[in-house]
Amino acid sequence: MIKIGSPLFILRDECNKDLMKVIDRLAEIGFEGIEFLGLFGHNPADVKRKLDSCGISAIGDHIPFNEFADNTNKIIDDYKEIGCSYLTLSSPPADMLPGGSNYSKALEIINRIGETVNHAGMTLLYHNHAEEPRTMLNGKSILEHIADDIDPNILSLELDLGWIGIAGEKPEYYLNKYKNRCPVAHFKDYSFTKDNEGFIFRPTGYGILNCSDLLEMTLTFDKKPEWYIMDHDCAYNRDIYSDLAISLEYFKNLEHIVNS
Repeated sequence: MIKIGSPLFILRDECNKDLMKVIDRLAEIGFEGIEFLGLFGHNPADVKRKLDSCGISAIGDHIPFNEFADNTNKIIDDYKEIGCSYLTLSSPPADMLPGGSNYSKALEIINRIGETVNHAGMTLLYHNHAEEPRTMLNGKSILEHIADDIDPNILSLELDLGWIGIAGEKPEYYLNKYKNRCPVAHFKDYSFTKDNEGFIFRPTGYGILNCSDLLEMTLTFDKKPEWYIMDHDCAYNRDIYSDLAISLEYFKNLEHIVNS
């Protein structure tokens, strides 16, 4: 059985109002884990108690790059207390991406953070948006440069398959290249607008992401993802919890079909 988690990004406004209520609702829907977006003013001990009372796991959190660099030990301590296995680097400044003037400094920072995270018994991840797979440098995307320039024992990947597709690239390529290095995978679904000038997010399974083939691919890996995240950023005018519920239902049914 795979484990399916919900991100809090899509619920960020609700979390600002009442994080504990959001945790309750996600557990009621049937999610096994939560990927945080900060603790919204709550202390780690209170969040841990709420998670335990609901029987839902803390997967990890996305930490802004500079914040993680400046407060490494405090961040690790807080998220270790609530039970996270993963911490994710998010959104390095442009000058710290491959080709930027401070990329070598970024590599030093990531290696330092990764070693500290490892020492705490957790795993450091890198989460991509559309820019990293879209932008090419010397024949490789900047996502590949980041992954290839850092020891896999220091940095694992949290591939966002939807952002890769939105960028016009192939999620299958990245999953295959880094197939034993992706313990958390975002199945962000989407559809392009009728004029092809933009895109809209969809609940997982209701867009154009090839969820069936991508899930089946991951299940062949020696190191399968531990968590599959139902991630679509925005529900627009629809009820967010309803969207998350149908994403979860779709993916559970898909797993049953793929494994039958």
